[in-house]
Amino acid sequence: MLPTLATAVLTVAVAVGQGGGPATDVATRLTPTGSLPIDLALHVDGFAALIAVLVGVVATCVQVYSTAYLRDDPRYPSYAALVSLFTSAMLLVVYTGDLMVLLVGWEVMGICSYFLVGHYWETEAARAASLKAFLVTKLGDVPFLFGIFALAADTGTFRITGILGHVARDGLHHPTLIALLLLAGVAGKSAQFRCTPGSRTRWPARRRSPRSSTPRRWSPPASTSSPGSCRSSPPPPRRWSCSPCWPR
Repeated sequence: MLPTLATAVLTVAVAVGQGGGPATDVATRLTPTGSLPIDLALHVDGFAALIAVLVGVVATCVQVYSTAYLRDDPRYPSYAALVSLFTSAMLLVVYTGDLMVLLVGWEVMGICSYFLVGHYWETEAARAASLKAFLVTKLGDVPFLFGIFALAADTGTFRITGILGHVARDGLHHPTLIALLLLAGVAGKSAQFRCTPGSRTRWPARRRSPRSSTPRRWSPPASTSSPGSCRSSPPPPRRWSCSPCWPR
């Protein structure tokens, strides 16, 4: 939990330092790839700083909640490490200034989702859910990758600032195709829509005892009315409980 909390504090510090000033753009050549170089670039503006703060705060809340929710889980350390790695990948996607580096963070998020969904791999349901989430995510990554390549081919760069400048100046040759490919990649992420396979089993569920998992239903009391009367006493008020989510 402490690494995620430190991350949240650092994102707030970056947001305060950035404020409403000009964007910070830092880049170094990662590897020569011919006409389309790949740069290890970071781009921080006001919007990116705000989204990073949201990522840090939400990840910290998840970690704090998990300390109690999974307090008896022997694999809690690996779960916490995966959530921290997931948080790092999200921050890489937010802060990056190059599409190929963004793709790296995107893929790390997908791998972390696979392991988190299959946290209880001893159960068949967890294994099936993790496999569905992995297949749906990777199926969406294929058009997403082609969309990145098509966007770079049209603009001549993987840098996000360069792409935005080219679009504002000259536009795109195939805007509809590129938009559909990128949209398919985003929609392929698990839990984007309720009908997506694996969306209802996104995170590991704590195993409960048979007694606590048995539904409790209310049974009406015996009638106290006199013989021959059609009127009976009203049922007692229902009391609701959070665990299990059935009326007692």
